[in-house]
Amino acid sequence: MKWFRDHTFRRSRLPWCGASGVLAFTLSLALSPVVVGQVDMSHLRDTVSVGRLSVTGYPYIFYSPETEFAVGGALILTQRLSANPEVKPSNAMLSGYYSAKGSYDVFLNPEFFLADEKYYLGLSIDYYKFVDKFWGIGNTTPDIPEAGYIRKAFWLNIEFDVSVIGDLKLGMNYDLNVTDVIDKQMNPYLLSGDLTGTDGGVSSGIGGVLFADTRNGPFSPSEGGYYKLSFLNAGSWLGSTFTFSRWILDLRQYVGISKPLVVALQFYAVALTGSPPFYQLAALGGDNIERGYYEGRYRDKFYAAAQVEMRWNFWRRFGLIGWIGAGDVSSSIGDFRLTSLKPSFGIGLRFMLDPETLLNVRADFAYGRDSKGIYFNAKEAF
Repeated sequence: MKWFRDHTFRRSRLPWCGASGVLAFTLSLALSPVVVGQVDMSHLRDTVSVGRLSVTGYPYIFYSPETEFAVGGALILTQRLSANPEVKPSNAMLSGYYSAKGSYDVFLNPEFFLADEKYYLGLSIDYYKFVDKFWGIGNTTPDIPEAGYIRKAFWLNIEFDVSVIGDLKLGMNYDLNVTDVIDKQMNPYLLSGDLTGTDGGVSSGIGGVLFADTRNGPFSPSEGGYYKLSFLNAGSWLGSTFTFSRWILDLRQYVGISKPLVVALQFYAVALTGSPPFYQLAALGGDNIERGYYEGRYRDKFYAAAQVEMRWNFWRRFGLIGWIGAGDVSSSIGDFRLTSLKPSFGIGLRFMLDPETLLNVRADFAYGRDSKGIYFNAKEAF
């Protein structure tokens, strides 16, 4: 999903679509016993870690109208950097793919929980070329056939948080996005030249973070919550082509009904002011929230969405999920209307690649209003 790459937070985009998506999921299940392993790091107990380094990797293949056939792979490393079993394990994901049309994506995302989670350090680096789509701005944009265009981008996000009271952390983040629109194709909005960011540009901003994470695990939690409010200001004083501010609120709660059943809830909202480029406007859809819609099918300066998901570990490493949600974009907070909300619902299959860290690979079958999608990825949607 490109929203996280163009904005903040970690993002690992392992797309799939159609029958080849089934092949990708099957391939990952078949190879997971081979590629999942643990490296004994006990000799570093006094210097770095009291945990073991867990290494998980898998290949995948997928097809989409934008990329045609593509192949790629992901490598995920996890290690607990504390003797306290309650401390979340640090982790890093490296993923990438290359398609028959020449699209590609290389993504690196390490996250470190340090000094018994007193400090958090996260880094996201992404370099990609992608055939994207833009239907205009607003929540009623028509489905035009000339929506496609191609862009190339480099994205960097650095975040550092420090505990202030209990689980509450206060931090700072820096976000850099360098985008080049290399082919406008026949997109009428880009060809008009009236759109901010038509030729790409640089957005460079710094901001603050208020953050609390009480989950009992970073990958598939069964209790606790994740609460994050972030602010970013991009301006020429940091070398930015565009001047804008962005607020993001991400609230999640996890409730264990019984050992195999978990209810997960999320509310997500974005607000932008100033003049952001069109590709950094709040985008509805993707494989995390509002699944079933092409990410960016609707874009605007304000976005709000909520979802609730039931997760059931029904047999050994296998699980099933079902969810329902709704969301919309708007030009202002006062313009949101219940009648225009875009529904999202679906079911999914889970397979646990790493039983120790509860890392899942997922396949989701999603439906929206006159829209649907199939997604394959590592980690839960939220």
